[in-house]
Amino acid sequence: MPPPSAQGSASPQSYHLESVSDADPEIKARAATMTKLKGLARDAQTARVPYTDDGSMHHQTFRRAVSNVLSTELALFTFAQIIDGLPTADVAYDRRFPGLDGVVHPIEEHPNLCPGVMERTREIRDRFDRSILLFDLTVIRAYRRAVPGSQRFNIRFMELVAVSMHQLGTLLFNLEECMHKGGPQDIERITQYLEPPSSPGGFHHGYLADDIYPEGVADVVGYWTEDRILGGVTVFDRQAEQRTPKEPPNTWFYGCRENVTYRYFQLQDQQQQAMVDFFLADDPGQAPCPLPIIGDKNNRVRVDFWKALTERFICRDVWERKPPTNETIRFWERRPQNEFDYPEHRTLLEAVNTRLGIPFPAPASEQDSCCDAATDKAECVCPKGDPDRKMGS
Repeated sequence: MPPPSAQGSASPQSYHLESVSDADPEIKARAATMTKLKGLARDAQTARVPYTDDGSMHHQTFRRAVSNVLSTELALFTFAQIIDGLPTADVAYDRRFPGLDGVVHPIEEHPNLCPGVMERTREIRDRFDRSILLFDLTVIRAYRRAVPGSQRFNIRFMELVAVSMHQLGTLLFNLEECMHKGGPQDIERITQYLEPPSSPGGFHHGYLADDIYPEGVADVVGYWTEDRILGGVTVFDRQAEQRTPKEPPNTWFYGCRENVTYRYFQLQDQQQQAMVDFFLADDPGQAPCPLPIIGDKNNRVRVDFWKALTERFICRDVWERKPPTNETIRFWERRPQNEFDYPEHRTLLEAVNTRLGIPFPAPASEQDSCCDAATDKAECVCPKGDPDRKMGS
């Protein structure tokens, strides 16, 4: 499941200082940043340690959480696509920026998993040794010190589970099982269909820096794995955590599904608690499973992706995304902003219109019947039918 060679602001283009000695100062500075990020990623990988069984309730709780997530059909199906070597067509298209529009892509020849893949995935899952997972020691220590049920406990608990899903994705990718019935040649034919490649493989459009990641392309698949299972790549407000370490803010997600905002969004209290409750469940088969958590208009605490890391320090690891170029920032800041991604604009406009006595259109939730009745998205005029429609258009 290789990622595309380059897409959008997250292009995995390599920067080498020796090749830009006479280049523009901005390019040289960016090259130096890339080199530093790669070193930080390598050091972080080297410093990771296993979470050994210390006989504590914290460790038992963590193991139960991983087992509960692995027991879901969603996790099994996600892992199976990695074992197959290709996602199914519906998953490949279920992205806000799939990169497959306007063509009849050969991924459509892969509507289902290949024979034997699910059985092989179950076998690997059932034999999985959780002791091979590696974590940042500071996260393990913070989790061990936290009081169960506290906000600090929940945040570090969710971080350990997210990293576990990520690492499982990288481990499965590195197994190179490739059970796709067409073999590696057919996978290459599909992923290299366009030039430049617009791969339908497992990737999140915001996490493509394989030249920086310690596991390379496998980490790209790892980010996709946690996004598909949990609902987004799990990140944290590191600045706020430093200010109030005992009461860190809720977890943030950066999703890439088709009908999810392209901005970072913070989980609501009930969403975060639902995840924690499922992780803690003694019988996951009887507990309500909230996965994946899909952000919607009620997740109003959001940050633009080009500001999240560099301005707000919202991330899991500082090296996970390359800083955007000035060109990328200018492009996105000039782009029309729609209600789907910027629901706060409606609140502002409603306040202004109320003061001026001007009626305002009904919210999208009151226009759902328009989408349901329309046989073609083009017939639908509400934001639900077209996330990229501008307000008032």
